[in-house]
Amino acid sequence: MSAAENFPVDAKIATAKKATRQTIKRRLAELAFNRADVASRLFLNLERLPEFRAAETLGVYLDFGSEAPIRPFLPRLFDRPKRVVAVPRCVDRELEFYRLAPPTFLSADAVPPNVDFVDVDAFSDARFSLVDLTLGAFGIWEPLPEPSRRVFPEAFDVVLVPGLAFDLNGGRLGRGAGFYDRFLAALPSKTRLIGVALDEQIVEKAPRDAFDLPVDALVTPSRTVVFG
Repeated sequence: MSAAENFPVDAKIATAKKATRQTIKRRLAELAFNRADVASRLFLNLERLPEFRAAETLGVYLDFGSEAPIRPFLPRLFDRPKRVVAVPRCVDRELEFYRLAPPTFLSADAVPPNVDFVDVDAFSDARFSLVDLTLGAFGIWEPLPEPSRRVFPEAFDVVLVPGLAFDLNGGRLGRGAGFYDRFLAALPSKTRLIGVALDEQIVEKAPRDAFDLPVDALVTPSRTVVFG
């Protein structure tokens, strides 16, 4: 049973969610930004959080579309030798996380065969690749489901959480499918949730139902805010 199915849906909140999603989607559709610049500022603000710096098992998303870009700073997440970095795969409306292998930097004039995922590092402008990724049904990069690389919810110290809108009280509004709501509900209380967003995704109040979990901190290109 999903988290949403454990509580009655408030019609007024559902209407507010729909209106907020429409507003933010229109705002993002008109937005243009430099991915590398935004990603580098996001990373530097994340580094201000002690729990992020200390995290040994870190869950991250692989951004797509107008989501706050974190892919360009993925190589920096592997600077700590013992850190496990895991990314999600959608399986039957649930998220399963799998550990990433460290990135490989590519030569300037060639891409080796059998490399699908390529991005550009925000701090060096060098191209890098990640193996064991495939394009999922929604056009999102996902890890291959290798059982030995599965990372279960109880292992996470920190999870970087995407969203469509956030407020400055820790409120988060997702895209409506509930994938992250169900995953976040399964995490232990020790896991710190860090929302990652563009400044344009901040709203005065993100409408929330009883099952919508807040984040512990929010990072945008211009700020780092800790809620508890």
